[in-house]
Amino acid sequence: MKTARLLVDCLRAEGVDRIFGIPGEENLDVMDEIHQGGMEFVLTRHEQAAAFMAAAVGRLTGRPGVCLSTLGPGATNLVTGVADAYLSNLPMVALVAQAGAARRDPPQKQVLDLLAMFRPLTKRSMDVGGPENVPGSVGKAFKIAISERSGPVMLQLPEDVMKMDTTGSPFPPSKRGGRKAGKGDLATVRDILSSSERPLVLAGHGVLREGAVSALKRFCESWNLPVGCTWMAAGAIPFDHDLSLGTVGMRSSDLVRDCYEEADAVLLIGFDSTEFQPQYWNRGSTKRIAYLGRSKPIACRNLHLECTALGDLPDSLDRLSLNATPGKEWHSAHRQKLMEDVYKEAEGPQALVQAMRRCMGRDDIMVSDVGAHLIWLAKYYPTFAPNTLLLQNGLISMGVAIPSAIAAKLLHPERKVCATVGDGGFLMSAAELETAKRLGVNFVTVIFNDGGLGLIREKMKRGLGRSSNVDLGNPDIPTFARSFGAEGHTVGENDFESVLRDCLERDALAVIDLKVDYSHNSYLF
Repeated sequence: MKTARLLVDCLRAEGVDRIFGIPGEENLDVMDEIHQGGMEFVLTRHEQAAAFMAAAVGRLTGRPGVCLSTLGPGATNLVTGVADAYLSNLPMVALVAQAGAARRDPPQKQVLDLLAMFRPLTKRSMDVGGPENVPGSVGKAFKIAISERSGPVMLQLPEDVMKMDTTGSPFPPSKRGGRKAGKGDLATVRDILSSSERPLVLAGHGVLREGAVSALKRFCESWNLPVGCTWMAAGAIPFDHDLSLGTVGMRSSDLVRDCYEEADAVLLIGFDSTEFQPQYWNRGSTKRIAYLGRSKPIACRNLHLECTALGDLPDSLDRLSLNATPGKEWHSAHRQKLMEDVYKEAEGPQALVQAMRRCMGRDDIMVSDVGAHLIWLAKYYPTFAPNTLLLQNGLISMGVAIPSAIAAKLLHPERKVCATVGDGGFLMSAAELETAKRLGVNFVTVIFNDGGLGLIREKMKRGLGRSSNVDLGNPDIPTFARSFGAEGHTVGENDFESVLRDCLERDALAVIDLKVDYSHNSYLF
């Protein structure tokens, strides 16, 4: 059999049933074996979108999403989505075609040093090796991708190697290694909790990656600990739980900022410092700080840990839940203020966010692109289950929401999916509406349209007293959407909710051009 066939067999052994990407001349054999093997290939309109889709699969399933590109421009187009997975710790395997040995020496057109290019953006950038190395290389790539902290691995596929004949068979699927936290470390965590008057939990994305959501809830209830969830961990504790402090991560304007400033102890659980830099929450009262997770915390400014308990996170939380001593309910006033702020009668973008929340069920999936709307959602969109509000907090790239919504709907066709974008980000990936139509994947895209880059406009005004080069011209968006086979609607604030609800309930592929007044952005920060 061809090496390309063995590669596909190895991917299938790892549980891969879908690959996102765009073929090219150098991966014809791989593409043919994907087709012959009955594996689904999602042909996207841009490689960047393919990588965003694969990253979303990794985020929603915990197993690596897989994307594919050809060499040269195909590979460079893939880079942004791979970098997003890297900074967001999302498991991914990127299959990148490369010219055969004869074309690389001397270099020819389209040939780049792809291993060097991807090395700073991945956990590992590696060549597949010879035909006999394929099972080991694929197994290694997946094991590295899922090991904590998870992230992307680039696997280079030379054209000549994929054409060669080989024998061999796939390795068993990769699994995460496991170890338990030491008794002494957990005893120190227990002492911090027992001796503190105002302890607080900051739950990070690692809670979701490590399957520790239920254990986190049991642990916090046993100790009566209030919990703030980072953007990536939104919903790990339901917003309507008495211990929930909602979603945190703003540098200076979180709705519960006073709460974490008052805390005298902070327990970081599955927390990545890139999610919420310590200098923005380690302020106010002097705090004892401890860390629970599978991997070592990344050293950074203002993170002075008294204790680090490394090990299987559900196990650590369950052990700490035993013989817990519940503390006093010191956070209730902060939570009451949070509820009042989120559910108050509002206007402008906050009222629109409230309307979206009313239209979406507890388990439905809201995907946010990048812009001012992201911050409105982060602050005012209550989340009741993990991975139901997908906020960007790694590379934070515009254009991510529509591809991610496609992936989310492919994985969860029974749920409503809504992508919220700005008019700036919309046209960066709008061509993927054709991908959605071709696949029969229906979701609603809501465009917060202010005719420009509203978040940058606001920051310019704040920092410089004026703005420049942030105003955009847009097409007739409803007509544009219809040209791709989607529905197109233009609405104002008054009729937005009824149109959104109708589109969601009919499970339509729809684009809603929502005219927004971003003068309210001055209240965001």
